[in-house]
Amino acid sequence: MAGVSVKLKLFATLRKNYGVKELDVECDGTIFNLIENASKILGRSFFDDIYDKNQGKVRDNIIFMINGRNIKDLGEKIKLTDNDVVAIFPPIAGGRIFRGVKRDR
Repeated sequence: MAGVSVKLKLFATLRKNYGVKELDVECDGTIFNLIENASKILGRSFFDDIYDKNQGKVRDNIIFMINGRNIKDLGEKIKLTDNDVVAIFPPIAGGRIFRGVKRDR
């Protein structure tokens, strides 16, 4: 599959580190090629931050969503299509811990 156009959205520290909120990326429909082509725009460190070459997949600590669905829920054979929206969130850390505070649900 050639010529698939995907909207790539970056969040939190990824957005800050790479100075872009979103960009359109052409790829062959594979996640690997999407990340590879995005790294040609954003720099090689983007590829290394997102993709684990040793395991051949998106890093486990990255939240990678296609059209609002986490790729961890989509299975192995993922093919991107024209106008898909891919959102990438960096590892989540930090936050506030509330001890002794009862919260209404």
